[in-house]
Amino acid sequence: MATIDLSFKPRDFEGRPDALYDCAADLEVLNARVLGRADDLGGSFDSAAQQFTDLIAWDIKGQSEEDVQRWRDAAVSVTFAASMTEMWADAVKSFHDERDAQVTAWSGSKSEKQAAVPSAYQGKTITSTYPEVDGFLWTDWGAGDEKRCRELYNELDSIREGLETRETTNWDKLQEAAEEIRGMLEQGPTPDNIAKLIEAGNANWAFLSLDPSRYSSLIDDIDFTPEKAEEYARELQAYWSGDKPLDDRYQELMLVMSMLGTSARQHQQNGTRFESEEIEFLEEFYRQLEEPYLRDGAGIGIMIYPELMAESDMSAAEREQALGILGDGLLALSDPDLGGGYDQLPQSFRYAVEGPWLNTDAENKLPGTPVSMGSDMKAVSAFLEHTDENLQAGYGLSTNLHLSTGAFLDAWGDQVPDPDGVMASPEQISHLIDVASRNKDSNYYMLTGEHLNPESGVEYGDKDLRTKALEGTLTYEWHDDGSTARQMTDWLAEDVHSEDPETSRRAGDAFAGFMRTLTDPDMHDALVNTGVDVTEGDNEYSDASFTQFNGQLADSLADIFDAHIYSFANSDVLENGSNAVEGIEDFDPDNNYVRMGPEERAMYMQLLMGDDETAGRIVNSVDAYQQIEAIAYLESGDETQSARGSAQLQGLLERALYLESENRSADLDKTIERKTEIADFVVSEAGGLSEKIPVIGQGVSKGLDLGKDSIVQAIVDGDYEVSPRHPTYTSIPNVERDIRVETFQYMLGNDPTSLNDGAERSDIRRLVDGGVLTIEQDGRALDPSEITNDFVFDDSVNVAVEKDSTKWDHNQDRDRSTMDDSLANIMGNTSHTAISTDPYTGEKVERSGLGSEWVGDYTTQYERAYNDTRNYFDGQLETFGKPPE
Repeated sequence: MATIDLSFKPRDFEGRPDALYDCAADLEVLNARVLGRADDLGGSFDSAAQQFTDLIAWDIKGQSEEDVQRWRDAAVSVTFAASMTEMWADAVKSFHDERDAQVTAWSGSKSEKQAAVPSAYQGKTITSTYPEVDGFLWTDWGAGDEKRCRELYNELDSIREGLETRETTNWDKLQEAAEEIRGMLEQGPTPDNIAKLIEAGNANWAFLSLDPSRYSSLIDDIDFTPEKAEEYARELQAYWSGDKPLDDRYQELMLVMSMLGTSARQHQQNGTRFESEEIEFLEEFYRQLEEPYLRDGAGIGIMIYPELMAESDMSAAEREQALGILGDGLLALSDPDLGGGYDQLPQSFRYAVEGPWLNTDAENKLPGTPVSMGSDMKAVSAFLEHTDENLQAGYGLSTNLHLSTGAFLDAWGDQVPDPDGVMASPEQISHLIDVASRNKDSNYYMLTGEHLNPESGVEYGDKDLRTKALEGTLTYEWHDDGSTARQMTDWLAEDVHSEDPETSRRAGDAFAGFMRTLTDPDMHDALVNTGVDVTEGDNEYSDASFTQFNGQLADSLADIFDAHIYSFANSDVLENGSNAVEGIEDFDPDNNYVRMGPEERAMYMQLLMGDDETAGRIVNSVDAYQQIEAIAYLESGDETQSARGSAQLQGLLERALYLESENRSADLDKTIERKTEIADFVVSEAGGLSEKIPVIGQGVSKGLDLGKDSIVQAIVDGDYEVSPRHPTYTSIPNVERDIRVETFQYMLGNDPTSLNDGAERSDIRRLVDGGVLTIEQDGRALDPSEITNDFVFDDSVNVAVEKDSTKWDHNQDRDRSTMDDSLANIMGNTSHTAISTDPYTGEKVERSGLGSEWVGDYTTQYERAYNDTRNYFDGQLETFGKPPE
């Protein structure tokens, strides 16, 4: 390969976050021992406000106040040190993560550019002066190669400049963090520093609980009462309206309010509830903020505060902190699991969330106009934008945010952004989707139309509102390619393989419901014909599929496909050999399986073909699945199950390609072949295939009910390699070649000495010469001439098989036929045995036969299943290779 003489070496930092996190954990253990809580090293002393005497396990009643205070000082110091260590660990981790990303980006870019150097200069070093552009312009030979070298050098140099800018920013950020943390350590646990720690997520109730007297300026009474809520609201209102400048008292009040948000998050994570006094405090707090801006029960209420803060002297950071704390409180108050509920939220906030879509006959609710809708959405977004990302809203608030935001996008999405700024911006709208998507039960309803744990007394509209809202969310042209909106669907893939049965069951049931929603004819038509204009190369589509312009959503659907690939492959096309399977059945948690009709599966996979990168990734996923199933077949001997699923999946992929090609062709009034357009992305996406192998392998393992000792588990664990092939061909000769090579590799992997019996050395030599086999002896690759007729395969010999026939040295026409013949000869003279467990009796079952018999049985079953799929779709498939006659 050529070398481009450019380098990029970002500065490194010796500190390692893992060691720092371990240090923070050690300090927490030390603190538990200081407090006499060695049996509770996890510690719950910082989960809520408590008295110090309740925290400490030692009997200190006889101790002097001076001694007790020393105990408190020690506990506060250790807690502060642990929190600061964790904050520094976070900063170091962020630095290393970004540095690693830079190194990866540079390595990938440099390899790409070096590989693109013209063949005339492969093996050379491209510098700033070599080769000269006019080096060979006096002849026709090599014209343009030098210019291309220069272009590649300059392109890589531009990439380096961008990375150097990122490197400087990352280094400066680390230095700034170090300087800030040094200053905080010198100052100690002041209220302001504790507020910073809380804002960063590195501290919570601990300091207030450990030494309330030291932090008496924060709160006068640890009890949360309505009277205290009224006092806080009155004081903070003066600060936020600009009537009073921010001072130390303001910071004290904000610390207490932020602690309530932190406590709410911990309660949600622990499955516990607020004390009733805390909920009453929050309810009264927002009532006091609301009432001054209502008249006769109607008015803007708390929705005025974002505007008031914007007009005050508060800095942007101060506004973000205040709005984030207000938002955290609203999310906590909305959660029935904490003791709150949707109906306990301020009226103005509820009405703003609902817009003109929900609860239209509510008292004192004014009809919505574009201006009022835009104003309300901007204010709601301001409250939610800076909330704790680990704090979720209750079901009622989450679902109504989903419904009203999606319905707005369905009705007005083509008006956003608008030049007059009346509507909320795409970024502002995304904050609503972000918060709504944190509640997975709410996502479940949006994807399926079924309530799991609905909050009583809340209006959710009818089924038409739900489908309009989902359509609006998916088909809106998101500014971030759907990166925020994908939170609504990502959990389907993330949770289905969870060790927790309830979590897995919810994700599986949601997938089945989501499939029913997406494959409804009206919904599917709306998703593939959105009316959005998209330009790709020379083509201008005026009615694009939503996955064409929301690539992140397409990627999320691909994650779901990978997680459920067994269901896509192994659902029948025909029932009892004649009637077509239709619809979507329920999720089977025992096998993580959903039986689906071929039409529904192809419709879903069509959506995956809308985005080039995702389409390339799916082609690789199908190929990986077929390899894993083939390996499972060689282990179990069940060719019907393995071959049928692989063949059906291939047919469905080609049907999806056909549907997407037809949809694009209809839009442009000319023929579009998607297989040609995605070819490059099949190669580019192959590099990320390894991270998908465990997911696909888990699907196969659970679907086939394989045990932990199965070879598929070895594939999941990375002990058995599956590599992508390009592309996945359909023709039966290619299928036969693939399973023959797969069988050959499997047999060699189990017992390389099997080549000693029955394998002609002339066939071995041809395979070595053709690039199918690489044979090393004592670490040295052997030439074909060294494979003599008396050559013995023993422990000194290592054999590697190239499974991708496109990478064979002899891979065309007659030469490839020779390779096929040699492989067939070896298979016809070599025996293979599989020992599997009968799923019904639990007994060991042995199957033996020549390799050629294994290949023939698999190919026969594959051809039958593929033809069934092809015939079902009347041959309307877009195949990668030449289809069978």
